Amino acid sequence: MSTTAPAAPVKKRERKADVDVATRDESDRDRGWLVRLYNDPMNKREFVARCLTEICGLGDGAAYGVMMRAHQTGIAVIGNYHRELAELYKAKLSGEGLLIDMVPADDD
Repeated sequence: MSTTAPAAPVKKRERKADVDVATRDESDRDRGWLVRLYNDPMNKREFVARCLTEICGLGDGAAYGVMMRAHQTGIAVIGNYHRELAELYKAKLSGEGLLIDMVPADDD
């Protein structure tokens, strides 16, 4: 009888770098979606700012800034969100009567 223990199987090290690179490349391509607010003559400024605060969770100052940018320039970016959240904000804000769209963030 031999007293030497059997050799442990050699584990092959997985190359995590390949997975990380693929994930990083995919996330670089998906830079999120910009939700944009357009100026419109129908809604009061206070109402627009309140919608941005209540629906998008912007602070009072940020909501006022976005609303004023849209009022002065015709369009303002509310934020950059992942697709599902961008679609939700677009639907809810549009439901309040605001003029909203969303575009991929890489389409600057």
